[in-house]
Amino acid sequence: MRFLTAATIVGAAILVLVIAVSLRIDSPSEAPPLPPRRVPVSRSPANRSDRVQQRLGQLRDSYEQRHVTAPKAQSRVEDLPERAKLPPPEMPDAEDRLDPEDQEEFEELRETLLRDPDPDERIGAVLMLTGGEDEQTKSLLLDAMNDEDPEVRLAVVEALGDFSEELSPEVLVPALNDSDPEVRFEAVGILGDIETPEALAIVRSSLNDSDEDVRTLAEGILDFAREE
Repeated sequence: MRFLTAATIVGAAILVLVIAVSLRIDSPSEAPPLPPRRVPVSRSPANRSDRVQQRLGQLRDSYEQRHVTAPKAQSRVEDLPERAKLPPPEMPDAEDRLDPEDQEEFEELRETLLRDPDPDERIGAVLMLTGGEDEQTKSLLLDAMNDEDPEVRLAVVEALGDFSEELSPEVLVPALNDSDPEVRFEAVGILGDIETPEALAIVRSSLNDSDEDVRTLAEGILDFAREE
């Protein structure tokens, strides 16, 4: 009787062991852990550099001046009596206003900007031309866009910003392909100020620029355009 009881116990233990081993073999192996999910870089204003945010703020202010302040000023003119609505006197072309002395100074600046071997002298000539709104100045600055020195090219593009309302966007395409990211950044900002569909189409090409600030500025300009 004891022998049977012991045999029964041993048999039951063996059976339990076989079942446990069988269950372990049949159970699927644990799946490997999933790789961490990649979080895309956000392009929200909080992640933009200070100079990108500053430039976008300037573009917004310029837009509001052109599209908000200007219509209000126009409505005030329309409210004036008829006698007050006289057309402004015609101003002569900028080129016609250059007297011989000014023309001589302009020619000296042209010579310096296009031929002086010292880049600092060429930058000085650009600074002397900055703020000029005549066609001669614009034409001279466009001629100097291919200067061999990046600092001169940057000064030229910055000066061209004074002509943003008159520039054809295509003339800034060489600046978008400039080897210096500062020149490209400035050119994208001017195109954002031009604001035409043609200018914005050219800005889109800078979304793949190698410089992060240039890409982010282009993204901000296009986002702003979509909002408006």
